[in-house]
Amino acid sequence: MCSSVVARQVHGTRVVVAELPSKGGARVIGEADGMVTEAKGLLLVVTAADCVPVFMVDVEGRGIGMLHAGWRGSAGGILEAGLLLLERALGIDPSRLVIYLGPAICRSCYEVGVEVQRAFGRDATRPACLDLRSELARQARGAGVASSRVLRSDWCTRCGPVPLHSHRAQGEQAGRMAAFLGLANAPAG
Repeated sequence: MCSSVVARQVHGTRVVVAELPSKGGARVIGEADGMVTEAKGLLLVVTAADCVPVFMVDVEGRGIGMLHAGWRGSAGGILEAGLLLLERALGIDPSRLVIYLGPAICRSCYEVGVEVQRAFGRDATRPACLDLRSELARQARGAGVASSRVLRSDWCTRCGPVPLHSHRAQGEQAGRMAAFLGLANAPAG
């Protein structure tokens, strides 16, 4: 049996440990923008429409994490919070992870104001373009994830080669993409 969990995403930095529910099916686990687990047969699910879905996988298959990283979460440290929880709760050092940064809005399509740039530590005086995936990749490397294990999609949710949901392009009418990650159950027998 496979179960899934999704959180009510609030564009923050809260990451929680997700446990396998006693009954199968889908479950909402409260407000958070990230989850980690070592439970086999549990899918961690985040949704996005320009924000970055961040997949974190232990190379030994002991645990995983799934993050929803918009600009607020990225600037506020959601990646670091996810890495810290993987280490503290599951004993997984960042150097043992592979991180994949999924489809999101690209730098060319993501012009942001001064307040957003300042949240990332830039001395800004006018709007400029921001690449969230590059920011997250830099943070991952700074936290001890090997450069060769930080991978990224080049697909843009707004101008990419296939139609994807984009809040910037479609506004309030935009749907959401679901990104999910799980650890497989051991084969029966």
